[in-house]
Amino acid sequence: MLAAALLVCLGAMQYQAIDIKKDCEVTVDVWDVRGSYATQGTALCFLSRAQELTPKPPEGYSAEAVDAILAPFAEDPLTGTDGTVAESPSPDTTGNQNSTAPTTGDAAPEQPEALPYDGPNVIAIMNETFSDLSEYPGLEGTNAAPTFFHEVANDSLAAGDVYVSAMGGGTCNSEFEFLTGASMGNMGGGVYPYVLYDLEGVDNLASYFRSLGYGTHAIHPAEAANWRRDRIYEQLGFDAFDDITTMEDADTFRDLVTDRTTYERVLEKIDEGEGPQFVFDVTIQNHGGYDTGLVPAADAVHLESDEVENPEVDEFLAAIRRSDEDLRWLVDELNARNEPTIVVFFGDHQPGFADWLFEETFGKPVEDAGLEEVQARYRTPYFIWANAAARGKYEESLTRIEDADVTSLNYLSTLLLDATGLPRDARALYRSALRQALPAVNLNGYRDAEGTWHWFGEAVETDAQQKAEDALKSYAIVQYDQLFGNDRG
Repeated sequence: MLAAALLVCLGAMQYQAIDIKKDCEVTVDVWDVRGSYATQGTALCFLSRAQELTPKPPEGYSAEAVDAILAPFAEDPLTGTDGTVAESPSPDTTGNQNSTAPTTGDAAPEQPEALPYDGPNVIAIMNETFSDLSEYPGLEGTNAAPTFFHEVANDSLAAGDVYVSAMGGGTCNSEFEFLTGASMGNMGGGVYPYVLYDLEGVDNLASYFRSLGYGTHAIHPAEAANWRRDRIYEQLGFDAFDDITTMEDADTFRDLVTDRTTYERVLEKIDEGEGPQFVFDVTIQNHGGYDTGLVPAADAVHLESDEVENPEVDEFLAAIRRSDEDLRWLVDELNARNEPTIVVFFGDHQPGFADWLFEETFGKPVEDAGLEEVQARYRTPYFIWANAAARGKYEESLTRIEDADVTSLNYLSTLLLDATGLPRDARALYRSALRQALPAVNLNGYRDAEGTWHWFGEAVETDAQQKAEDALKSYAIVQYDQLFGNDRG
């Protein structure tokens, strides 16, 4: 009856005049779509999802507004170019960075094939549930910290905490923010772009490296269809995708393919490719749950703390320790090689028991948490690191970024380009400038330049907050154009 009444109302008003998801309290579980349709009604769920497929432009959006926002960033001050490669293996000014990416609609004019850019290999590792639990109150200085990770971070071009928009799951949204530079803060909760949208032609890190002549590869040792990666990776511009079917008899830990196995595959991709390679490795070893009982006795870890006693935490820490050991293997291997290589490493989200851990260590229910406390469950560690060969060859181009100890996942690809001296286009330069007024933003809220966290829609009280609010508005316009603009940016 409610669905029928809604359809009648829709006949009398514009379809987009109401927010079906909010006004009708519709929630479609992406893991159980059929169940959602059965319990909440086919019409409501269908119309709610249809609205999500056609998001509304933000206030002030127009092609002219986007041009005005990006105009000051037309040229990269580091290279004197717009960040593209033309007839030589050095940057030149030949047009949009997305010139070789797929497009939608009418056929695009043929573009000259990109020649290999004389740059380093780039390995991006999104490590499943990699988190530093020693950042929780009472756990400082315990064996919860991944010790080798911090050794690398202390010797990196940029390192610190990166705020994500997922917790306990939703890995695909962390991928989306990292690869595109878009923020889920501009899209709202319950939205999964990998599931909802056609991302072909969308400006992103894979299409960027492809435009420089890099080989582009994705690795994830699980089913290719999970989160529609089999389609999305092709749309984003990856040349190849190695899923679980390519890893028969792979080494496992807790019945999940180990990090080291994926790192070995990363190095194979670099060795097999001609010219520099970009490899995006989405690991799975540390995936929940943490009550499997499959940790070998020799690998067992017990949290040395009077604050927390929990077998799931212990199993999680055993997985993190194995990840730390595998990271040591990769770093040693890369330093022994002559190929200049950059590694950006980050966790996609914290484990599913983060709510319980918060209440145990903060001493309050999660619903009573202020925003800064909420964000404690949405931060993971990251670093951007150069191997010995890269430091030797590109010493003048590499830059230590000192103000990146607190950032968010939408900025990580921009920090990668800033730190390594790789050519940047107008959107990357814009996001680099945006970070000064809006240092971190995720699904929960944003942080201003004075280090204060704010909920979205919060009353403006300071100049720093006003600058951040203004930055948010321009960011929403640029992001909408990138994802949904007619010409794909």
